[in-house]
Amino acid sequence: VMHVKDLHLEIAAAFQAVTVDAFSNQPKHPLRRLLDAFISRSVQATNDNMRLLFDFHAADFSLAPLPHDEQLKLIDDAIKKNPLNLAEMDMERYGQIRHMDPAWSTREAITNTSRWGWRWHYRSVTVQRLIAKYVECFLEAEGMDEDFIKADSYLTDWWHSLVFHLPSLRRATEKNPSWSGSGNEASRSQLIRVLSTIMVWVSWIHEDVGHSAAAYVNNPIYTPMCVPEDGVGVPLRSWVFNAMAYRGFVFLHRSVLLDEPPAFWFDGNVESRKCFATFQDSLRSLGESDVAFSECDKNGFFSCVDRVETAVSS
Repeated sequence: VMHVKDLHLEIAAAFQAVTVDAFSNQPKHPLRRLLDAFISRSVQATNDNMRLLFDFHAADFSLAPLPHDEQLKLIDDAIKKNPLNLAEMDMERYGQIRHMDPAWSTREAITNTSRWGWRWHYRSVTVQRLIAKYVECFLEAEGMDEDFIKADSYLTDWWHSLVFHLPSLRRATEKNPSWSGSGNEASRSQLIRVLSTIMVWVSWIHEDVGHSAAAYVNNPIYTPMCVPEDGVGVPLRSWVFNAMAYRGFVFLHRSVLLDEPPAFWFDGNVESRKCFATFQDSLRSLGESDVAFSECDKNGFFSCVDRVETAVSS
């Protein structure tokens, strides 16, 4: 549900379509350049994935231990009964809403074997904070202050369209306007919160809830999709499908967070390029020195830092 419904169906595709449309006449607009990495191929990937999963019934072997029609019903039930609110997806609020102790989402908790640590949330909130710093730095470097944000017609039209086409953001503007801003406008700090929340979900969290499942290809006995009815051995059909899926069309060349960025993202602005370089250095450092980020692939059920996509592009 989190992978297919929340990210592919509800957030990523709309985020890309709205952004591309709003800045079609102004492709060098600083906000369009900032968002470019995080909207790569989202619509295309979602359309192709839905066709593969549900038209050709690949979901029977890949998403959950349920028939594909039951999975569609589960997605439909989740949309109706538990509608998304983007404010509640902010990693700074995510644990609090679930009454989780903030101390569980710290490096100290992860490395202390005598206590429990919420590794998934620690990884996500840490990366969101890095993204928020990058967004703030980029806006500063591009001169996007409060006055610019309020006066720029392209940004205003983009915001109105995003609120209209992204139900989770519209719900946030209605229920948590102090977090997101209103449907008419958002302050600079609110814009940073909204963008960093969407960015961490379409990049880092998408990787963790979706592609980290590639570990099953290395050790398929740990997944329900590869457990036979009699509990003996590994079903050949499901394992072959998953192995070929991940090796054949998931782990193709994709834009990843640690790639060398294209020059047009910065349009000659040295300072905004430095902002992205600082973000990359910080992320790379986590992969090298923090156990919560270095235990990945065959060493743990998490995605490695150096292969996290910038967007929901596969």
